[in-house]
Amino acid sequence: MSEPLVIVGNGMAAARLVDELVKTSLGRHAIAVIGEEPRLAYNRVLLSSVLAGETGSHEIELRPANWWRDRGVTVKYGCRVTEIDVGRNELKVAGDESIEYSRLVLATGSTALRLNVPGADLAGVHTFRDSRDVDLLLSLAARRKPVVVVGGGLLGLEAAYGLAKAGTPVTLLHLMDRLMERQLDAPSADLLKNLVERKGIKVLLNANTVRIHGKARVEGVELADGRRIEADAVVFAAGIRPNTELAKEGGLSVNRGVVVDDHLCTSVENIFALGECAEHRGICYGLVEPAYEQAQVLARHLSARDAAYQGSVVATNLKVSGVSVFSAGDFLGSDASESILLSDVRRGTYKKLVIADGRLTGAVLIGDTTDALWYLEMIRNRKTVAGIRRDMMFGRSLALAPKAA
Repeated sequence: MSEPLVIVGNGMAAARLVDELVKTSLGRHAIAVIGEEPRLAYNRVLLSSVLAGETGSHEIELRPANWWRDRGVTVKYGCRVTEIDVGRNELKVAGDESIEYSRLVLATGSTALRLNVPGADLAGVHTFRDSRDVDLLLSLAARRKPVVVVGGGLLGLEAAYGLAKAGTPVTLLHLMDRLMERQLDAPSADLLKNLVERKGIKVLLNANTVRIHGKARVEGVELADGRRIEADAVVFAAGIRPNTELAKEGGLSVNRGVVVDDHLCTSVENIFALGECAEHRGICYGLVEPAYEQAQVLARHLSARDAAYQGSVVATNLKVSGVSVFSAGDFLGSDASESILLSDVRRGTYKKLVIADGRLTGAVLIGDTTDALWYLEMIRNRKTVAGIRRDMMFGRSLALAPKAA
């Protein structure tokens, strides 16, 4: 008889887990997925493309309804789980419904942060995190009035690009001295800023938002240095917070995220967590690739196969505001490492490879990311690069080409 396996959350991590489970343990589990958003799982990375009008909302669904149905997966979306009863192995769903489980997986994702500043509760203040936010921002973009986006990380840049592409005047505010400081070094961040500004987005760095002005709705944003930027709306995209309330109230161990071991098991037997809500060895990744790696490990573990999650090499490989960006590993380097650089500002390309102990340990690419996955593979497998060191900067095809005798 199949074990009832319930997954709370219907995002990218949950969808990948189901995909892995049906490949490794078809028939072992009766899988039910419960999602709070009122739609099937979709590719969150493509939300800015929807906002920019480059992709239709229906086109970003990860799997059509018949895919889930044909694999015997029950999907309940638009449903909010309100309680985990650990003693009874039971979930309470809003509307007084109860669902029993034998094994439970939390894939509850994260929530966009709102800055705690005066005026943050005014009409016209939004976040950018899910498809419901995109619907609101699309109606906002149609007004063609000035918008301030707060946050110069991935989310903020994507929100700014989508709004600008839709015809909205956008000012992007970032607290730090460079864009995407967690993924880029100073030169690559400078190039990205230049490329973003070419798309009509005004970027202000070292910009500390202290107040949102307005009576009934947003009228402007005030910075710590006294500057005021006029705006009809504000979009917060300055970070995320793991959704841990359900786990915490259920008595599970929670730090910043839901604490899991190398099998993605929480502090309570037969309850697991993965993706943005999970904390493994003190790290909450908040990225898609680590969630996918966790899903593969958890699927094998739930199928009684040997598997352990050892952590992920953090990598970013996306189009950010229409610009191809890749970074992975220790891209800043140290005194014990050396860096190889190739920069062409006019063409909008930048490449940096960091080598330590004869191995590639980090990389940053802007503009041309053709060989990104090859570099990532080398960083992960830690093989020596001595034989290709001279040519690896120019890509895989040259570095691995047969050499003349």
